[in-house]
Amino acid sequence: MLPKMKAVIMTKPGGPEVLTYTEVDMPRIEHPTDVLVAIKAAGVNPGDCQNRKFGVPAYAAGKGKQGFSILGMDGVGVVKAVGTGVTHIKPGDEVWYYDGGYADKHGSYAQYKVVNSHYLAPKPKSIDYVTAAALPVVALTAWEAVVERANVQSGDFVLVHGGAGGLGHISIQLVLNRGGRVATTVTGTAKEKLVRALGAEVLIDYKKENVKQALINWTGKDGADVVFDYVGHENFANSIDLVAPYGTLVNTVVSDWPSGTNLVAEYKNLSIKFVNIGLPQVSKNHEFRLRQTQVLKEISRLVDAGQLQVHLDRIFPLQQVAEAQRSLEAGEIIGRVVIEI
Repeated sequence: MLPKMKAVIMTKPGGPEVLTYTEVDMPRIEHPTDVLVAIKAAGVNPGDCQNRKFGVPAYAAGKGKQGFSILGMDGVGVVKAVGTGVTHIKPGDEVWYYDGGYADKHGSYAQYKVVNSHYLAPKPKSIDYVTAAALPVVALTAWEAVVERANVQSGDFVLVHGGAGGLGHISIQLVLNRGGRVATTVTGTAKEKLVRALGAEVLIDYKKENVKQALINWTGKDGADVVFDYVGHENFANSIDLVAPYGTLVNTVVSDWPSGTNLVAEYKNLSIKFVNIGLPQVSKNHEFRLRQTQVLKEISRLVDAGQLQVHLDRIFPLQQVAEAQRSLEAGEIIGRVVIEI
């Protein structure tokens, strides 16, 4: 009989109520490259909520043969044991990762998890487990958006939609690190305080102001050089007109295509790009997953150098994953929310 561990599982899609705190078999090392990690904390991400709501995708690493799924796309912990082929990681090492959260690829809402050693990176030394757990998913997504898709350059005028969100507040810092200038859509005193402290130059209250006119006044152009749409839905279509000629729009949220024609985008010679950090995992693309591991190493370096910080809003115990997801979906979170295990 396998030893047991505490975990939060789901057996069917639905609201937060489908998440159940229970006891399941503890995972074990089965391959030479496996590493057993004792999880200390895990992030709570919109992707976790999406997988809970709609069911983990059938194309993602199996079809739930075990009868349940464990959500949680990223985590931080301590190495407990390693496979026979692992030489660069040893028991006691503090690590973080982006891995699992799909059918037959269990995630981090549990006490233990087995991760391929190639996809583990050293945890930042300057922060604790809980703070570190707030970073992997948003840092990877922000990096792909800011560095790889938009290739933000010094002097670029950049609009970050939802700058006080988990993804937005990390992106602001990455843009500023690259010499860009930041405007952000935000509403509410607490959110305004956060983005201003991070260095946002222009704050646009989208409920009261004309976003396009505010950008024209700021840039002297017909929009921003780069627009990051982290809100999605109708905001994606609306963002096309916010991009200056020869600029770039980057979207991370599944959204409806604009109605009508592509006239504005074509006329302005825009580049429209998308980010889905889950693709390498669900498509089993080892090369791209190794690239993401390297990014996690760079993020760790930036954190330890004091060039990147995460705003942690709330911490929940493992038993309260459902409430943590509810608070995220309700828009109550400024920055990030984490599960302490």
